[in-house]
Amino acid sequence: MIPASDRQLLLVVGAPRSGTTWLHHMLAAHPAMASMEEELTVFTYLALWDRRFQTEKANLDQGRWRQGAPLLYGESEFYEGLRSLAEHAYARLLTRKPSASHLLDKHPDYARHLPLIQKLFPNAKVIHLIRDGREVVVSMMSAKKRLGFGAGEIQGATRHWVTNLLAARQAEKLLGAGQYMEVRYEELKAETTTRLKAVFDFCQLPVTDDFLLRITEEYDIRNKQVSRGDATLNRMRDKPGAIWQAKLSLEERWTMDRLAGHLLQDLGYSKPGWWALRPGDNLRMAYLSNLRKLKNTLGSAKHTWMHSTPQRSALPSTQ
Repeated sequence: MIPASDRQLLLVVGAPRSGTTWLHHMLAAHPAMASMEEELTVFTYLALWDRRFQTEKANLDQGRWRQGAPLLYGESEFYEGLRSLAEHAYARLLTRKPSASHLLDKHPDYARHLPLIQKLFPNAKVIHLIRDGREVVVSMMSAKKRLGFGAGEIQGATRHWVTNLLAARQAEKLLGAGQYMEVRYEELKAETTTRLKAVFDFCQLPVTDDFLLRITEEYDIRNKQVSRGDATLNRMRDKPGAIWQAKLSLEERWTMDRLAGHLLQDLGYSKPGWWALRPGDNLRMAYLSNLRKLKNTLGSAKHTWMHSTPQRSALPSTQ
């Protein structure tokens, strides 16, 4: 089997529905790249072993109980085994293109496994695609409704966006210089050839203008939609803010601001009070918020009353 250890490993990460599949497919079109259209989820598998090993090792080290792989393997030996599993998978991928100098893999949740990735492949390069979280949550909730996966409500979708984005940004500290790159989805969409060339330069892969133009046209969403996105949103994609303004309700916007407003502002996507689109939205939300608090209070009072009232005897009447 072809060894994978001497190839450059490239990983595309980001929150789900951030355009990672789109970027992955464009990068995979390079002749020096070995990749698959599907997600391999290699590090999702290995992360389960990693967590289990660390839990059992902590139990062993702290004298709680003795069980598991740490009884047989030292830490470095165990992680060498995990590296071998990953390399075996990538070696199989290389059989599809033996001449490839680069291996490309993508999964949004790889963002959560970057410490493990750095431990196993210290020379890996990470490309982090960032998209306006308001559009991300709209797409996540749409995917749940249409395809059955992901978070289907505003709180879960927002937390997923925040968690993946912040985790991926840790790669800049974990990895060495020149191994982490951030790409904004909005800039990639507006200036695809220019931004894509910058990504290929980061990967140290030469490209021609003709190649970039061909890939840009081929993977334009009007010609090819690769991520099972909601096609009904396509007509709004060229107008900044149109998607979330049309699809997020007042309560959803307010909730997202409470959970991630500071991050949206730090990234330059919003300003304070962005969620109030129309005159009177602040008053309407104050009313809805107070109404929600009242309902919660009444619900708690009802629950307390029902559980504190002596229960009537369940015995049948003697009359």
